[in-house]
Amino acid sequence: MSSLSLIAIVTTTFTTYVIDDNNNAYAQNTSQEGILNSANKINIDANSVTFAPLTDSTTNQLKILVNYQTTDPALVNTPMAGIMKVFLSDDSLLKTSSIPKGYVVGQSGVVQFATSFADQTIKNVRAEIYMIDTQDKVISNTISMDATLIR
Repeated sequence: MSSLSLIAIVTTTFTTYVIDDNNNAYAQNTSQEGILNSANKINIDANSVTFAPLTDSTTNQLKILVNYQTTDPALVNTPMAGIMKVFLSDDSLLKTSSIPKGYVVGQSGVVQFATSFADQTIKNVRAEIYMIDTQDKVISNTISMDATLIR
């Protein structure tokens, strides 16, 4: 595996130029459709995870803050959304939540995902989160994290 240190990626209509730290440029032909449909235009990672009772004590809330970094400058100031899938400890899907109205993405920032459960028997969950564009295409990596109910 090469130890290429990436400095910049510049994309034109049909060519992507990768520029390394020695100012070497590498051109790669791409189709416009491939550029528009590629994932990982936004990199995400977990900032914090909290699974705790709300103030009414009858509902537990899973709240996750996600850091994001835009890798495609064309996405800055465009609407985006995100999906959070919550699984039980046996890997069965419990709930899918989304950011209802989306958000306007900046160069970087923090996005909050939250969902609540009335079922008091749920003590451990796993969440998977990824970002999507307005056509519901995945544009980020997927992160996964476990959470245990705090009492």
